[in-house]
Amino acid sequence: MSVLDDVNKYRHELVTDNYTVTWRELLGQYKDGDLVINPDYQRLFRWDLDQQTQYIESILLSIPSPPLFLAKNDDGRSEVIDGLQRISTVLKFFAADFPGFKDVGDDEVNELDQNDISRPIKLVAGRIVNSLEGFAAATLPDTLARTIRYARVPVILLEKESTKNARYEVFRRLNKFGSPLGDQEIRNCTARLLGHEFPDALRQLAESPVIVACLGLSDESIRRMGVEEMLLRLLALIYSEQKLKHQVREYLDDFMEFAAEGKFKLTEDIKARVIKSFELINQAVPDGRAFRLLSHGFSTNLFDVVATGVYQNIESLTPEFFAIRLKALVGGPELKPLIGAGSNTRKKLQGRIELGKAWFK
Repeated sequence: MSVLDDVNKYRHELVTDNYTVTWRELLGQYKDGDLVINPDYQRLFRWDLDQQTQYIESILLSIPSPPLFLAKNDDGRSEVIDGLQRISTVLKFFAADFPGFKDVGDDEVNELDQNDISRPIKLVAGRIVNSLEGFAAATLPDTLARTIRYARVPVILLEKESTKNARYEVFRRLNKFGSPLGDQEIRNCTARLLGHEFPDALRQLAESPVIVACLGLSDESIRRMGVEEMLLRLLALIYSEQKLKHQVREYLDDFMEFAAEGKFKLTEDIKARVIKSFELINQAVPDGRAFRLLSHGFSTNLFDVVATGVYQNIESLTPEFFAIRLKALVGGPELKPLIGAGSNTRKKLQGRIELGKAWFK
């Protein structure tokens, strides 16, 4: 097959429509339930009040912004796949138009409120229009409120005839380049375009108190799905059928895609084995200390050795033996050649897995 044939084949997997629409129409679609923001996307709305104000200011000043990307679902509704921050900002600004909105009154706006789209926003001073400070949709001059409602925004719609893989690639590529989202957050959302079962199971497993306690990650890391990422890393290192080609990040992307397509099942037996492994680690060395190198913070390199080693030897391990072997590992010469510069090369990554399996045997 020639490169021309190859390009034509895959180009036909993506069916799109381009048009412009007013914010008033988008607000109406959302109110009617025809515009959907998946809860897993909505939780990623993180613009602070300055950023939200600047976007409202941009609309008022007719400053162009990139198109919104929507995907038509089988039920005929349109789902947001890119443009979450902008759509959420406008929805929040006009939140009083929707049933169930929460009026915060004159109370001080905390972080939860400023990212809850059911709570109307009060603008702060804009970068250009400083006098926007304190205005809400209800108090803004009618002329300006109408300017926002009737401002036009470009939309690229992925029609339902597009294949799941094509939609997956659109979301993945839009959010991979210059995205403020964490890698695992992107994986979680993009994978759902291929299937919900594995992402849901991974999230449920990541909520296990013993796993959270054992990893000892910061609150910020947990919020950015750090627990899910470590579990995905463990599962990929044990079960992936792919060899590391480039970066570990891409390796994990591939496994998340592989699992979301149903090619790997997070079975009850595997989940039980994972929990049992972390229970043993936490019993012997609690609060994340099992994954820290001396005075340093969390080490993914040490995690590779410890987590995979315990997982593969869990039937014969005791907390006492594990604690002794971990201390010898951190203080010994075997680990040093497999960490540091170039630690994510295939040779060193494979070396860490083999060391863990032998070390905790």
